[in-house]
Amino acid sequence: MTEAEITEIFIRAAEVDRKLPNTARPAHLKAVNIGIVHTFGDMSHWHADELHEVRWAWLDPKKLRATTNDVGIWEVAMEMMKLVPDPKKRRALWAWSRAQAGGIAFAKWCREIEQPGIQRQTGEWRREAAIECIFRAFARKPLQHNEKQEEPDFTNDPEIGDKRSNIEVWRAADAKPMACDFDKNLERFEWADMMNARRRQRDAEKRKRQAA
Repeated sequence: MTEAEITEIFIRAAEVDRKLPNTARPAHLKAVNIGIVHTFGDMSHWHADELHEVRWAWLDPKKLRATTNDVGIWEVAMEMMKLVPDPKKRRALWAWSRAQAGGIAFAKWCREIEQPGIQRQTGEWRREAAIECIFRAFARKPLQHNEKQEEPDFTNDPEIGDKRSNIEVWRAADAKPMACDFDKNLERFEWADMMNARRRQRDAEKRKRQAA
């Protein structure tokens, strides 16, 4: 899937989104006709293009109900949106798509609706980055990391585990030196004893110099 195809899907999804019912606000009145009814006398003075627009308005794709295929395109776009981890980029992509479908201008959305406000260039960069993120998700190898599995033939035991008896040798308990005994003298180290020994040595050297 190319970046142009991804962009086309989101524009189509934004067009479908305009047809979907807005459940976030109260429903419109259905029992009251608040529209303006024009009589044939009124319409007789209209221009030909206005009459044509009124007669064929019921075929306007923007006013038709969303079909099953339209809803499928919208759902695909929503699933593709999940491939963009950054919410800022997701908002920019959807706002740009809605602008292309006839909604609020993208530049106005960047300045007034996005919080905090951003420049249009920043919004364009975020939108292009979102498209690229989706494109890379489709372009990468599906089984890229599946081949890194544990080999059942390998073992967790040491390679020389069967030779441990040959490596171990007998030593006397008081044998010197041993690798584990290089710091045995530090087990009972007393700082005060060392300082007293140094003080006694200095005193002895001092008395020796005085006697000379």
